[in-house]
Amino acid sequence: MLGKLMKYEWKNIWRAGTLMLLGMFVVTVIGCVVLRMPGGLVTEIVDGNDINAAQSWFVVSSFVATLILYVIMLLASTWGMLIFLGIRFYRSMYTDEGYLSHTLPVTANQLFLSKVLVSGAWYLFLTIGIGISVMALVVSLMTGLLNVGELSGVMTQYNGNIWEFLTDAFYEIGRAYEDEMGINLLHYGITLLLTYVVGPFITMVTLFGALTIGQLSSKHKGFMGILAYAGVTILSSIIGSTVQSAFMFGTNVMSSQSGISVSANSAYDINVITSLLLAAIMYGVSYYIMNKKLNLD
Repeated sequence: MLGKLMKYEWKNIWRAGTLMLLGMFVVTVIGCVVLRMPGGLVTEIVDGNDINAAQSWFVVSSFVATLILYVIMLLASTWGMLIFLGIRFYRSMYTDEGYLSHTLPVTANQLFLSKVLVSGAWYLFLTIGIGISVMALVVSLMTGLLNVGELSGVMTQYNGNIWEFLTDAFYEIGRAYEDEMGINLLHYGITLLLTYVVGPFITMVTLFGALTIGQLSSKHKGFMGILAYAGVTILSSIIGSTVQSAFMFGTNVMSSQSGISVSANSAYDINVITSLLLAAIMYGVSYYIMNKKLNLD
């Protein structure tokens, strides 16, 4: 039955998710084209060609406008998807439509889990799309700038292979972090990848759990759900920062007394574990409310 619930939920979400991904794709393509312009403009100047003010103004203004548009698109996609998924969950669970949902021959756990899995998957798709988009724009910008003047000599060493250059650059940056901060890059990379994959599902559990808490209110249930989400998010940040700071302080004291060094990765792991525990608590609270305190009045 869980599979049927997920299939139904997918049908109600895929159009909005696809439109947001398409919008991001269009903005990314435009950005990749425009972000090469500053490099081309500088190349013309270095070569001694005459660049008129109109052409220069057009290139610079296009560059700035594209960056602004791109930032707006990222914010609109991220928050727009979050708002859409939240509204979709609330309507299907705690409004008139919710009466039908809760009369289905399924458990409250199956209802909640199906929405978390499908919504989390689409939020993950959006997150992956943002990552690919940012990488594409960085490569486009670097490709334009690294072919300018003295910087072109850098690319000559790599036979014009921008990916080889970026790989070496990130490796050197990572090694500097490892030497200066004691960060194990492999450990950090694996943890970051897991966080990247699991993070959207944690976000959905937190959001849906907060909306479930909000429906306990006799009035303005949706608004109370939003306040609950804001409160839980702030509380999560405070707890994570506090635990991380306390852990770092404790390990620094232990290191100074025993001479044993503790990797900075451990503090990051503590923060991740705290987020997982909070998500588990929100899931348990949601399960309890839907089984014992459901209020659809």
